[in-house]
Amino acid sequence: MKQIVLTIGLGWVAALGLAQSNQPAEPDSNSVVIAVVGGIDITLQDKARLDGLIFETLLAKFTRDQKIAPTEAELDAFIRKTEELRKEHQRELEQDLPELRKELQSTKLNDRERKDQEELLRLTERALNSFREIQSLNQRQQDELRVMQRRRAEQFVLRWKINQALYRKYGGRVIYQQAGPEPLDAYRDFLRDQERTGSFIIVDKQLAAQFWRYFTIDSLHTFLPAEEAAKSMQAELPDVLVGLGLRR
Repeated sequence: MKQIVLTIGLGWVAALGLAQSNQPAEPDSNSVVIAVVGGIDITLQDKARLDGLIFETLLAKFTRDQKIAPTEAELDAFIRKTEELRKEHQRELEQDLPELRKELQSTKLNDRERKDQEELLRLTERALNSFREIQSLNQRQQDELRVMQRRRAEQFVLRWKINQALYRKYGGRVIYQQAGPEPLDAYRDFLRDQERTGSFIIVDKQLAAQFWRYFTIDSLHTFLPAEEAAKSMQAELPDVLVGLGLRR
């Protein structure tokens, strides 16, 4: 019986292959253009990366045109401040650890509370182990870490300066993200300007609607109050770092 089923199955496969061979060939994903940005075609094979390719390409051009770049002093300030916050966080965790262990010994905790406390203790111990591993790095590892810290600083400071430049030009509402305050309305108006001038076009209307969702649907975001938004976008770099989850 198994052999018969297999034979029938192979027959269906052969028939399917014959039927498909009579169908028009699927278009090559390398040749189907779904968008154009900066004069460069984006094809179907990059559909999943479409939003990022458009946004980052346009931001890169804006950065060059506006001559935006982090200074050495800004990078030094970023690294210095993040190191201060890391040490402060480590001290806080070390102070919290005995109390967490003590609380777990309590008989008043219900199952859910005990589970939450155990998870918090696990995360605290893991974070402290990571901090201690950093302190025990050898010279070569410390040098590699400094290079990584510099790259991280360059990425953060550059994006922060881009955001400030866009906010100064367009204003609008601001949302809070883990990477800091984000001038969402400024992003939207910047992109609309770019689309009007032909800097990019999304050929597929469905993909176009999907692209604009993040920038136009308010329910996807939590907006900062206007006064807080303005203050956050005008803050000095060290003040911005304090609110980035680099401390609790």
